[in-house]
Amino acid sequence: MTRIKIDWPEPSGGWTIAEETVYIWAADLTNTGTPVAEYSQTLSPDELERAKRFRFERHRDRFIAGRGWLRAVLATYLQTYPGEIQFEYSQRGKPGLKDASAGLHFNLTHCEDLALLAVTRTCPVGVDVERARALGDADDIAVRFFSTRESEGLKSLPDAEKPVAFFNLWTRKEAWLKATGEGLSESLNQVEVSFLAGEPARLVRLFGKSDSVRQWTIAGLMPAVEFIGALAAPAPNLKTICGRWPARAG
Repeated sequence: MTRIKIDWPEPSGGWTIAEETVYIWAADLTNTGTPVAEYSQTLSPDELERAKRFRFERHRDRFIAGRGWLRAVLATYLQTYPGEIQFEYSQRGKPGLKDASAGLHFNLTHCEDLALLAVTRTCPVGVDVERARALGDADDIAVRFFSTRESEGLKSLPDAEKPVAFFNLWTRKEAWLKATGEGLSESLNQVEVSFLAGEPARLVRLFGKSDSVRQWTIAGLMPAVEFIGALAAPAPNLKTICGRWPARAG
């Protein structure tokens, strides 16, 4: 299988999280520098039970690598052992640290073997990533989940421009949902975002209002060729720092 070439640099320096900053890590889950068997030793009993439910080994290994990698990154920030980290989950399944005093907010997402992890001390955060590709039912999906302005704008684009525009829309909305912790796809058409190629990522309206969008940071992400991602956080003007794993901890 071809490994994913992540375009972000491997950052140097320490692991102190600066104020008003979000760190976004990208990793190829088949090439994190740690064997799946080693990662599995750091997982909790419930995570191991979830891993067993996957029918195919590839999907099971991807889950174990994703959870193990999440633990490894968080443990580096927290200066602890990955297996010591305990998670708690919202009603809609969003994980957070059980020890709230740690002061870390994070969100993990993956598409195929590419994983993104956002970490910050500022506020809840959401991140999403997808492989940009042509979809035969893109217009139908747009009508169902996007606003009238967005779906009509997408439909008017040349076919060659639609994949990037569609996944700009999708990932920015999904990142917003993850940041809020709501997970209610029914509200996606009430969250309007920019989506044209080359256009800065931003919220345009939230539930018909444009004033509240100033309280959010939305960032477009391009971690690898053909992959489009987005970050969302309910705080204005957050600085985003993107890096490739493995990285030097020090």
